[in-house]
Amino acid sequence: MENLNLSKGESLNLVKEDGTAISKIRVGLSWDVSDVNGNVDLDLFVVDKKTKNTAFFNKKDAIKGIKLWEDNLTGAGEGDDEYVEMDATQSDDGVYAICINIYNAEIKNQTLALVKNAKATVYDSTTNKILATYNLTENGGNNTGIIVWEITDSGNNYSFKAVGNFVSWTINEIRDSL
Repeated sequence: MENLNLSKGESLNLVKEDGTAISKIRVGLSWDVSDVNGNVDLDLFVVDKKTKNTAFFNKKDAIKGIKLWEDNLTGAGEGDDEYVEMDATQSDDGVYAICINIYNAEIKNQTLALVKNAKATVYDSTTNKILATYNLTENGGNNTGIIVWEITDSGNNYSFKAVGNFVSWTINEIRDSL
């Protein structure tokens, strides 16, 4: 499978080159901050659309089979600044929303316009191969968050759809909207 740069509305079944299902993935978030208005703290989080359980920086393993790692406050450094690991052999069948927002955006008067080179990337966890990317910098504008993907766990494999809905909500507001 070649690396895809997904756009809003595009879907992808996650399978290996031999056609077998990919059951373990990692979703990474990377970004750089522009020089104005201080550091922008992007947060990656996952919402179980059925139960509304949310894995985020304070509850990194709130969803069975899904674990959030890292909580980069600045976007400094190379590679992924934050990431989540998902294991379809451990998680419950269902739909999981992969979301990102700016921590305390309203209080700090920050928007995605202050962020450069932001992207979300999906990897095959067993091979570390990039499966797909989604460019978050384009069209972020005055919004403070985005619902990036919906990942569906059906059996022991994943498929996902690029959602790409920009919002100006907190983690709780995004969770409640799903």
